[in-house]
Amino acid sequence: MSRQWADEPYSLISTTSFSQNSSHEAYYVATQMSLAHNGILRGLNSIYLQATRIPQQDLEAIKDFLTYCQCWCESMHHHHDGEEQEFFPNLELISGVQGLMERNVEQHRAFTPGFESFQAYSQTCSIEDYDGKKVKSLIEGFAEPLTRHLHEEIDTLRALDVYDSGRIRKAYQRFEKVLMATDNVRYTSSSGEYSNLTNFVLVSNRPPGVWDRGPKL
Repeated sequence: MSRQWADEPYSLISTTSFSQNSSHEAYYVATQMSLAHNGILRGLNSIYLQATRIPQQDLEAIKDFLTYCQCWCESMHHHHDGEEQEFFPNLELISGVQGLMERNVEQHRAFTPGFESFQAYSQTCSIEDYDGKKVKSLIEGFAEPLTRHLHEEIDTLRALDVYDSGRIRKAYQRFEKVLMATDNVRYTSSSGEYSNLTNFVLVSNRPPGVWDRGPKL
């Protein structure tokens, strides 16, 4: 099967080496987190590839695309805030190791400045002044530390196989419940409206140049 376009330019995470390992729940958790991270990466890839292909004269399409970017940013905040507030503290309690996940938190901080610049642009850019090359440049400003983090966190989770298996799975399931409880609707500040976060996934697998607005955001 040929590679899907949304697999690039930022590489996805392969789960081949551990997804079938049922000896410890850490591998289940690592697999589920890999899928979540790959969703983030596909969203980022779709934005990067579509950014310069939005017709400059189609102001409605530009408006929708900027909202799409905002939804991706909100999903990033949602995921990483949930990790820091719920999942990581629980893993430290289970392990008894203070600072077990600190490296991952530090990696969050490493991509934050560039990410926030991108988010600010998506929120404040007027549709008349939209610049696809600017969008790509802003992404390039944070993509390397972000993608490194998304890949390396999986290794951290796989290494949890020395702790209580059942408690590790329960910690992840609790994390999932917290995310699901707040995942449906988030605020997009530029429009002053609420938008469904899951909509951006539905349009992230279109080939470059095929931006037809998708579902109403």
